[in-house]
Amino acid sequence: MAWWVTDPGRARSEQAAVAELAEGAGWLSGIRWYVGDGLALTVDFDVAHAAETFPLTMTYAALHPYAPPRVVPRDGDRLSGHQYADGQLCLEYRSDNWVTSITGSMLIESAHRLIAGERVEGDREVPSAHHATLGQRTRGQPFRFLLMAQAERRLASIPEGTSVEALVSERMRAHTFVSTLLAVDGEAVAGAWEPGVEDSVQFPARVIALGPDMPKRGLTVDDMAAMLEGIGLGEDARRVRLQGDNVHVVLASPGDVAAYYIYDSKGARSSVEYRTLPVMDRGRRLPECYDALRDKVVGIVGTGSLGSKVAVTLARAGFARFVLIDDDLFLPGNLVRNELGLAAIGIHKVDALAARLAAVRGTVDVTKRRVALGGQESSGTTDSVLSDLAGCDVVVDATADPHVFNFCAAVALRKRLPLVWGEVFAGGIGGLVARVRPDFEPEPQVARGRIAAWFEARGIPAQAAPKANPYGGGPDGSWVADDAEVSVIAAHLSRLATDAIARPTDTIFPSPAYVVALRAGWMFSAPFETWPIDLPGVTEWSSETSVTSVEESLALIRELMPVVADDDDQPAT
Repeated sequence: MAWWVTDPGRARSEQAAVAELAEGAGWLSGIRWYVGDGLALTVDFDVAHAAETFPLTMTYAALHPYAPPRVVPRDGDRLSGHQYADGQLCLEYRSDNWVTSITGSMLIESAHRLIAGERVEGDREVPSAHHATLGQRTRGQPFRFLLMAQAERRLASIPEGTSVEALVSERMRAHTFVSTLLAVDGEAVAGAWEPGVEDSVQFPARVIALGPDMPKRGLTVDDMAAMLEGIGLGEDARRVRLQGDNVHVVLASPGDVAAYYIYDSKGARSSVEYRTLPVMDRGRRLPECYDALRDKVVGIVGTGSLGSKVAVTLARAGFARFVLIDDDLFLPGNLVRNELGLAAIGIHKVDALAARLAAVRGTVDVTKRRVALGGQESSGTTDSVLSDLAGCDVVVDATADPHVFNFCAAVALRKRLPLVWGEVFAGGIGGLVARVRPDFEPEPQVARGRIAAWFEARGIPAQAAPKANPYGGGPDGSWVADDAEVSVIAAHLSRLATDAIARPTDTIFPSPAYVVALRAGWMFSAPFETWPIDLPGVTEWSSETSVTSVEESLALIRELMPVVADDDDQPAT
């Protein structure tokens, strides 16, 4: 129902305020109230200035007084430089500064000030208080050129009046063409994405360094060619005009860069001008300690809803090397709570997740193992997968499977690696996250046993089956975890894994394990309740070898492989 029907008092006060303004202002006349399209309260009025009269219409918003009315010329004329493409005047009271105490009469006064201010003797521009965002300025411009800070600095170093070869990478997404520089004069520069990123195509380009006062925008093909000839770049002018030779051109001077694509269209040369989007260095976006993640390898066992989210979060944090282990396929039912999307359906999760990591991180090094660790695999396959895990710097078990945990724990203990694991409890009521580090927390299996004992001491059996429903049913008899609930636990797991590498001795987590509530029920009295679990006792991890085990190993080698060692227990020549 229209606002003026449900709030007639406000409507009457709006009418009274306009009438009062007209009585005291000789420049306002022709007031006529009516109901416009969509039951919008509307008023026509005329503003006089000097010898001119300007017919205007003000239409109240459907959500008035919580949104501003719009004022437009009734005859469709362009009255001001402060006017949107649809004719609406940009007045002092707008969506960005609107409050409910502003009235329609105040907008009418603002319209009069705008008209009178732009029509004083000698004409002058009324100062603008409107600051368009980058997104607002780019609307309706499907061709965009992302200029990274390193590329801009390189362009500024090219001598004025010269041209060099360049390499441009372009992607088309959502009906938008986005280009970025990859190299200038054979020197690689940091683009918005790295070479080989999915859906990107590379093109040769020509960078032309111009003086700061030379035109760079709004050029036709002939304008550009004539300008290039005028500064002695005849070969570049010829390429611009030559049909059959489509070319990307970047016109650059320090602090001012424009990009064009010149192509054949209906037997003639045509051009598209890109909207330049400068991407400046804005300082660090990640803690300095995260620099340690770049060369580290993270092993993730289980790339389902939990593991896929952990992987992508870790990639955003700075990890670029991954070992992904999972034999499962991505199927339509997985869409409701997984990092992957429709394009991944029917593909092994590790393969699709590797592509997702590349889309997020750029260049990544991913070892993909389509293997069910702890499942019915050959001993050789299992041993090979464990060897890949042993080469990691941190291991994440996202399976909630005790058999998988046994393998992960064995690798972590043998190679002295931090181990992170967790699970979303049945139905998404909450979850567990845990992390052990060599000699800071107990060995993995000991830690797991103490966590189970923590539950038992509170009379709460630790959940063993992911599909179990130990809560007696939810409000409708069942509970199902949604994407948000899985994402919460995945985020906590990711923080534990990142912390293990970025802060190896100065952790931000006072406890090694936490139980987190996502809703009330079972052991939780309220959502967001957190139960830290401390793991007291011996934290020193067993050594991989001992004097005794070395001697026993040498004896076994002599027995089983006599040709491998000589009498001095050295490799045979």
